Amino acid sequence: MDKEMRIKQLEEDLQRANEKIDELETANIKFEAKTNRSLSNNIFDLKESVIDNIHHPLVILDDKLKVVFANKYFLKTFKISSEEVQDTLIYEVKAAQWDIPQLKTVLETILPSNSKMTNFEMQVEGNGGTEKHLLLNASEIQLSGTDSNFILLSIENITKRKIAQNNLKKSQQQFRDLFYSTTSLIAIFHGPDHVVDMANDAIVKVWGKGKEVIGKPIVEILPEIEDQGLVDLLNRVYSTGEPFHAVEKPITLNIDGVIEERYFDILYQPQRDSKGNIIGVANISSDVTKQALLNEQIKKSESDFRQLVNFMPHKISIAGLDSKVKFYNQSWLDYVGLNLNEFLERPWLDIIHPEDKERVSKEVAQHLSNGEPLETEIRLLNKKGDYLWHLCRSNPLKDVDGKIYSWLTSSTEIQKLKDDEKRKESFLKLVSHELKTPVTSIKGYIQLLQSILPENVETDSKNIPVKPYLHRIESQIERLIRLISEMLDLSRIEQNELILELSDFQLNEQIETVVEDLSFSYREMQIDINHVDQISVNADRERIGQVITNLITNAVKYSPDAKKVSIRIFKTDENQAAVSVKDYGIGIALQEQQQIFKRFYRVSGNKDETYEGFGIGLYLSNEIIEKHQGKIVVKSEPGKGSEFTFILPLK
Repeated sequence: MDKEMRIKQLEEDLQRANEKIDELETANIKFEAKTNRSLSNNIFDLKESVIDNIHHPLVILDDKLKVVFANKYFLKTFKISSEEVQDTLIYEVKAAQWDIPQLKTVLETILPSNSKMTNFEMQVEGNGGTEKHLLLNASEIQLSGTDSNFILLSIENITKRKIAQNNLKKSQQQFRDLFYSTTSLIAIFHGPDHVVDMANDAIVKVWGKGKEVIGKPIVEILPEIEDQGLVDLLNRVYSTGEPFHAVEKPITLNIDGVIEERYFDILYQPQRDSKGNIIGVANISSDVTKQALLNEQIKKSESDFRQLVNFMPHKISIAGLDSKVKFYNQSWLDYVGLNLNEFLERPWLDIIHPEDKERVSKEVAQHLSNGEPLETEIRLLNKKGDYLWHLCRSNPLKDVDGKIYSWLTSSTEIQKLKDDEKRKESFLKLVSHELKTPVTSIKGYIQLLQSILPENVETDSKNIPVKPYLHRIESQIERLIRLISEMLDLSRIEQNELILELSDFQLNEQIETVVEDLSFSYREMQIDINHVDQISVNADRERIGQVITNLITNAVKYSPDAKKVSIRIFKTDENQAAVSVKDYGIGIALQEQQQIFKRFYRVSGNKDETYEGFGIGLYLSNEIIEKHQGKIVVKSEPGKGSEFTFILPLK
């Protein structure tokens, strides 16, 4: 329609030009007679006055379809000179790009039938091999001063418009492909009645109504949603223009006659025309029923977990990867006298006894870095201002891929146990002091009796084996003395009064001396020594002997069916002194290997009642070695024996 108007305007311009020419001819009849203006002059006037000033390519064709005139814009557009087109058939212009049979047929019928050509599209080759899209309009015109009819051909370059149209079609196709292929539930409602204008396959399937939903109001398709407030929500979006969004919204649908409750993430978005007026509402939803049901189960499980941990007497806490606590159970809150938010805002180190803070901080840092379970004893501040002993166990929580995502800590009050231990230690200390003097006296009398008896006499006059019995009594007295010494050492360690008497000595010789002394007590046990290296150390000779004695006596005690203990003296790869004591007895389970160096801890087993002792030997040995800046390590497997190795730094 725009092209026809432009052609009409052009014809009117030409008509006015003709009228002007007629006026000039009337005013200048004499001049007209003398000059006898030709057709070319007439066209020249037209060219100057009108055609050349039109910003569209224009050509005038004669009845043979030859070009009698081409305006400047035509020559510029097709990069051709006036001489190249003048008196040339339109089909032969510019390497016959115009040689189109359909165009030729239309142009040839214009003059005979007095018709027009409207919006004829054609393609020609442009610069660089690109294509140009042209829109042609043609009509018959008459020029004053001539008896012939001519064709006015206007040309419009619509390449950009064509490209835009193609891009629009492509975008529309992509939109349709996306709209109908996406798994999201999408529908577009039109007007205040929310008539379904578009609905993709996914949402039609959920509605369960088939393709006949198009053109129907949504309330007619799904009448059950009106009582659920969804129509009111659509009305509000349509009237206010404010979007509506909901997560996991429950909606009951009648799908193929079956009532189902489903959950949806919903977005209602207003749709506007080019002037900004609201014309409809877009519904973009996702069926999240499975996710919502799973979330409900998770919430229920979390609620059950919270009720469970709040019911437990243990103090339970959960911390993130940054060690920041995000949950305390009710037992914790009752203990500290704070609510959850108050306690979460308080740094957890604040409730730890000042003497324990540095140790606990190091243990926690190591625990977080290696991801291993942590067990430690801590004094924690309660709401009364008292610090009470707790046994704290922390374990990592891992996802299905084995990655740690949280830390679960359980703290159990052991203040009564600590008080009992203290009373036990006080009692043992008292008993040890009271027993030390008489036991020492007994040992002295036994040694006196042994010295009185002749060396070659084994029995008395009544054939009683006095001397062997005295040896056995002495052996038991030695064991009793060691036990008393350990009790006293335990007290010294608790009061930080265990002092080392350092000296240089041969480690190999000390071990041989200890083994030789123990051999009298364990005559049936084979104790082998492997001197891999000869090592001199700077240490407390008696304390190192005490450690070796404890390790050997433990090896004998926990190897009731084996008759062999192996000792090895060597240097480690780090050039440290090391002594290992290996037995072939019951072994120690992995979960107990970190507990055996604690006070009064004894390895459990099927025959636990047959193993004597108070469970302080390994505790004392570990304390002595640590005071020497060394360490004790254990390798063991149930049923295959144990190997204890202590390592000392060389001087």
